[in-house]
Amino acid sequence: MHSKPIILALTFVLLSIGPTNAIAQAIDTAKLGTVVVSASKVPRPAATLSQAVTVLSGDDLRARGVTRVSDALREVPGASLVQSGSYGAVTSLFLRGGESRYTKVLIDGVPVNAPGGSFDFSHLTTDNIERIEIVRGPASVLYGADAVTGIVQIFTRRGLAQRGASLAARGGTYHSFDLDGDAMGAGSFGGLSVGGGHHSSDGILPFNNQYRNGTLSSALTLAGGARGDARIAARYTAAEFHYPTDFAGQPVDSNSYRTQHRLTVGLDAGRNLSANMQARLLAGNNGVSDLTEDIAVPFGSSTPQHSAFRSRGYRRNVEGRLAFFLPTDATVTVGAVYEKEHEKSSNSSGAVAAPTTQTDSFDASRHNVAYYSELLGDLADRVSYTISGRVDDNSDYRRFATYRLGANATVIPTLRIRASLSTAFNAPAFNQLRPTLYTVGSPDLRPEKIRSAEIGLVTNFHPDVVHFSTSYFAQRFSDLIQYVNGAPPTFRGSFANLTGATSNGYEAELQLSPTTNWRGSASYTIVNPRVTRIDPGYQGGDRAGDALIRRPTHSGTLVLSYSRPRGASLGTFISYVGKRPDLDFAQFPSQRVTLPAYTKVDLSAEYPLTGPNRAQLSVNARIENLFNRRYEEVLNFASPRRTVLVGGRASALF
Repeated sequence: MHSKPIILALTFVLLSIGPTNAIAQAIDTAKLGTVVVSASKVPRPAATLSQAVTVLSGDDLRARGVTRVSDALREVPGASLVQSGSYGAVTSLFLRGGESRYTKVLIDGVPVNAPGGSFDFSHLTTDNIERIEIVRGPASVLYGADAVTGIVQIFTRRGLAQRGASLAARGGTYHSFDLDGDAMGAGSFGGLSVGGGHHSSDGILPFNNQYRNGTLSSALTLAGGARGDARIAARYTAAEFHYPTDFAGQPVDSNSYRTQHRLTVGLDAGRNLSANMQARLLAGNNGVSDLTEDIAVPFGSSTPQHSAFRSRGYRRNVEGRLAFFLPTDATVTVGAVYEKEHEKSSNSSGAVAAPTTQTDSFDASRHNVAYYSELLGDLADRVSYTISGRVDDNSDYRRFATYRLGANATVIPTLRIRASLSTAFNAPAFNQLRPTLYTVGSPDLRPEKIRSAEIGLVTNFHPDVVHFSTSYFAQRFSDLIQYVNGAPPTFRGSFANLTGATSNGYEAELQLSPTTNWRGSASYTIVNPRVTRIDPGYQGGDRAGDALIRRPTHSGTLVLSYSRPRGASLGTFISYVGKRPDLDFAQFPSQRVTLPAYTKVDLSAEYPLTGPNRAQLSVNARIENLFNRRYEEVLNFASPRRTVLVGGRASALF
């Protein structure tokens, strides 16, 4: 194994070169001054939490030319991103070795996962994002189904700090073009932000690989003073991706493409009922529409056929909660949540010159009611503790209970130890529970479950200069849902809870800020996700002891930057992804293969053309995959080679 030389190399480079203003701030992991709102139902200092948390700054990500949220998440310990080809291809997040459907994604408090937990990060951009909070570890006790190995919550800029506007554009390799702009206004009423972006590329393949993305977002924050506050945010994305590849990654199709339209709207309002009690109301709607179309000549035919798959769905939620601030340095929160999920889809096909015929349709919905309670407290300013419980009552899979116990204790002024024990679950998808054209439906499926234990150390040898944290986690998954082949004559399959798995590992992070100009961070993750149990009836090729696919055992990152106050800035991001298993679907039955390890280097730079005035103009450049490495995140699906992007930014304060 090559993990030790890599760790030593990362550490040596970090310590010998020194570290970034913009970049290190973009990776803010549980520093003393950071307040996190996603890890509990009330804002808490990150240093008092029992979970591992990372906060990414939207301004710093955009300053470095990071336009995709998926690329930002690559900087997070324990996160493995997998993009199946060019820009716009399906992009999945595997957090701490769990399945890609095990991370709950929220935009301004609104869940955006599909029923069953899946979420495609390919169309999510950093336009007008204020920050991204990543909480690692089970969070179903607060967020319900899907929050199995963690959550990713994205916050739109509030516009409270200043009045101003900015516009940025850049272009480069693969005929890529990015344009984004925003405006913010702050006043006695509160704040308003409006932003939009356009991102396009002709793709990395020689034909039918274009990608287009348009995003609009806005947030209005009303400041009610001591009485309370209110905030409403909306985000709309329209994307189109053309792909010539078949299931095995071969470019064979000049017509296939898919589109997605997503609108997310969230409301968060609070009122102080007394000095010691606060009420909050949250409501949200996530609506998404997908279309996949193709024109092809079926095997054995000479007539071109048109096929289309359409789906529409929404996820709506309303939550009310009360927080009681006790005189004993404790907070008790109680709440109730109502959520409804709906999904409708259809397949149609026919000759190109003739009307299409619908061959299959699907329409399903379900609702969920949950009740939760959380106790947060501090003992003598040395120990923080969390005790949480929740019960979900679902119209599909009935009742499910989860809990979390956590503590964070100061050992010495520069050293804290944290630990937690928690459970979580993932709900079955609609097409697993109900019959479709290809399956008979399995209404008795149970939710997939996890039990997790974690312990970590957090040190601040010198406040805001040296910060180190490490975590060990042990996760046990049970009742995992698997496909079961059907019998003749229909061969319609089904689903069953048939397997179990574990994912244990370590995460380590080091951050240095030796001067106001140099900053840096390094992280390394070791994770071992494996199948542990195969029940009778399982027909897949996995065996007990096999590693779960597309998740590397070893991975690491190094971020360095140099910036001068109101001057030029330079930054680099180095990522190492170790060997990981995958499946070769070009063979039948599919065979296990090992994807080789790779190291990727990205560079960014910005140079101001004007002084520190209220109006500023700068030029910037970004190089992704500096050394032009060939690598695949999914077998047979090539990743972008060296990409050079050059542009400029104009901004003004009013």
